[in-house]
Amino acid sequence: MQRPRIAFLIPSLETGGAERVVATLSNHLIDFFDVTILVLYKSPIFFDLDPRIQVVFCGDSYKPIYSLKHSFKTHIRLTRKIVSLLKTHNIDLIIGFMTTPNIYAVLASRLVKIPCIISERVHPEYIDTSKFWFKLRRRLYPIADNLIVQTQDIADYFSKFVNPKKIQIILNPLNPSLVEKRDQQVLKENIILNVGRLDYQKNQEMLIKAFANINADNWKLVIVGDGQEKEHYKSLINELNLNGKITLVGNTNNIAEYYNKASLFAFTSRYEGFPNALTEAMFFGLPCIATDCPSGPSELIDDSVNGLLIPSEDQLALEEKLQLLISNPELRSKISIATENNIDKFNVENVSQQWQKIINNLLN
Repeated sequence: MQRPRIAFLIPSLETGGAERVVATLSNHLIDFFDVTILVLYKSPIFFDLDPRIQVVFCGDSYKPIYSLKHSFKTHIRLTRKIVSLLKTHNIDLIIGFMTTPNIYAVLASRLVKIPCIISERVHPEYIDTSKFWFKLRRRLYPIADNLIVQTQDIADYFSKFVNPKKIQIILNPLNPSLVEKRDQQVLKENIILNVGRLDYQKNQEMLIKAFANINADNWKLVIVGDGQEKEHYKSLINELNLNGKITLVGNTNNIAEYYNKASLFAFTSRYEGFPNALTEAMFFGLPCIATDCPSGPSELIDDSVNGLLIPSEDQLALEEKLQLLISNPELRSKISIATENNIDKFNVENVSQQWQKIINNLLN
């Protein structure tokens, strides 16, 4: 009996939270479905994928769009290409990840007449989108068969124009290969860790400035990730005379090494869809300080129990909590123990079963 064929649609498989979730889900769902990942633009694949998964690029490497006419032609061309690929690969169901792929997925699915699931990965109120895309999203999202989000806050936003019965909250799974690398025998070092893209959203600038203002003589700040703010952060670190105290690691294939040896985790985002890095840090038992940004941290952290929450963009509060944890190893230990509660809900088996149920309901 032939297995159902499903396809994920995503901009790239480079580093990123949405990309990691697609890779993790694909590696698990391949045991139940034939899985194809349609990638909008040709780019390097950062994540390890099961060899049974087929990756197909819809277009060449991304090039900036400079005019409305060029933009319209690009969108039409990509939509046609996706339709062609869905037919060629006999796809039974398509799953869009992120706003632009979601729009393409809805349009293509209706042209091919197959079910469509879409998934938002960032809080929609904070996505920098044009009025055209904003209106297009409001018109097309209600047509999708299901909309997957990660938090109640995001579900409430979309329920204003999408049938609430179509909206489901599914948490992001922990990567099984990362789970296997947790090692509680690793000797902890005096490291404050941050993991994420170096950009406005993640707001590592506040963390760098806060670290410069606290008494942390024998501590280091390690930031893992890459992005458009890298050169700015390098200059800032140099201006603050902290070149030996702050390390910008860049992207790495062995993030577990840093989670294992760090002593605390600082999460400074201005907004999120769901904070993957915070989830991972808590799984590794790191006491975490996180901004209470929309959305996600407050659904993970019970303030002063299994972590510390601070107002978004509040540098003084960040300095205060960093100093508190640095100077109080007993509090770090207490919070670390508390982080291990309720972590099973991020198990890939549990998350995958929820996705399987939705997919099977649409295919049957």
